[in-house]
Amino acid sequence: MTGDQQSAVAALKTVEHIAARMDRSRDGEDRAADILELWHGTETSLRALIGGSTLGGQGLIRELRQRELISLGQAYALLEFLGARDRANRTTYRATDNDVVVAREGYRQLESGLAMAVAEPAASPLPPPASAPPPPAYNPPAYGPPAYSAPPASQSPYSQPSAGRPPAYASATANANTPVAAAPVEAQPTYASRTSRIPANTWLIAALALLVLASIGGYAMFARRPDPDKQMTEAISMMQEGRREAARGQFSTIARENPALATPHVFLSRLAREEGDLGTARRELETAIRLEPANAVALREMGLILFSAGNYEVARRFFVRAIQSNPADKASQGYLGCALSRLNRVQEAQSFISRAGPGSWTSCLPQRPL
Repeated sequence: MTGDQQSAVAALKTVEHIAARMDRSRDGEDRAADILELWHGTETSLRALIGGSTLGGQGLIRELRQRELISLGQAYALLEFLGARDRANRTTYRATDNDVVVAREGYRQLESGLAMAVAEPAASPLPPPASAPPPPAYNPPAYGPPAYSAPPASQSPYSQPSAGRPPAYASATANANTPVAAAPVEAQPTYASRTSRIPANTWLIAALALLVLASIGGYAMFARRPDPDKQMTEAISMMQEGRREAARGQFSTIARENPALATPHVFLSRLAREEGDLGTARRELETAIRLEPANAVALREMGLILFSAGNYEVARRFFVRAIQSNPADKASQGYLGCALSRLNRVQEAQSFISRAGPGSWTSCLPQRPL
């Protein structure tokens, strides 16, 4: 079992009690809150399984599947769980029995997979390969000058020639009559077409040149693209200067050109809320929270909208989530005190408002009689 798997198991155990208490008899809002908390712990476990990552949602599940860290069945179950989480994130939605079932199933699938990894014994190392027998020793043939034979004894000029030795002219005649093998002619390369004369590495050079040109073109297009951070700064300045329509147009442009960015939707929601258009404000915040579930500003803004609508309990939950994402957010602490005050939890409200310090939330506490 690897260290990443141990971290993933530990993260799952922190929300094990939530999975155990999810039943069909609870209120829809409570079930939605449990689904959100259970997904938060499950997503933390998935990030630990990959060794730490900033990915979330479908991107995280896809990356785990590509690395074969989860099975196909686990990926499908987790995607169903993610869909239930997205539905539970909508303030107007009441979680159903099916949402509870798919959330619990996604959690159980991941839990059982990690449990199997824990129980699986470590593979024994492979034995070293058997060494091949050494090749036979090479004994080169002995080369040397031919053995010298003594010349035959001198014969008398009147003696007959030996019958076993033919005359010299006979060997010469035989060699003259034997055809001599022609020397092999080296085959010359034939060119079937003009293109075959091009060296092979020319195509590689051409491909590299095209790749370089494409990279330069992509960089030029990216360099001409405006910086979203700079655009956001300009749009916020417009909003602070009272140029609300210009700011709204700029925020809409940023959201259209950067579909994965949640911040422009947060400010579009704030503009709509300040103008009393709570429906548009809520829709923009639902988009922002779907893109970045841990965006503290979006969670706080959603709490303010619900607080304005008189839904104090759900507003309290969003303020709590905002503080969990950013414990230093004084505004979320103050508005959480306001929500607790409306729920008649005055002592807790006093604690959070005192912790937040001075702000508009101080007016939420009941005035003491003089």
